[in-house]
Amino acid sequence: MLKILFLLLLTGCANKIIIDPKFSTTPGNIYLDQMECERISEEVHVPTEMAKSAAIQGAASALLSAWIASKTGMPVNNAAGAGLASGAIVGSGSGAWSAYQRRQAIVKTCLNGRGYKVLE
Repeated sequence: MLKILFLLLLTGCANKIIIDPKFSTTPGNIYLDQMECERISEEVHVPTEMAKSAAIQGAASALLSAWIASKTGMPVNNAAGAGLASGAIVGSGSGAWSAYQRRQAIVKTCLNGRGYKVLE
């Protein structure tokens, strides 16, 4: 289920790199160079980034929820569990978005290094 949600998120966020062919040294090779740069950017492992972010956000949310519950007289275990679950979900999405942005930045930097003027 998480993989399907992730694919839907990335499909909706997919954008095309726009270059200025007038100022690029070899605009005829853009597709090959872009494909190679995208392969390089795949070194940013999205599931790992999602897991790290989910763990950090989940732990922080669980601690905050438990602290608030202890101050208000609510059951601490229930609040901590809810905080952990909601934090992990938000953190997972945040990690996916962060990894996507890092990959895009790597592709743009790579293309700039190959002589293309990347506009967006």
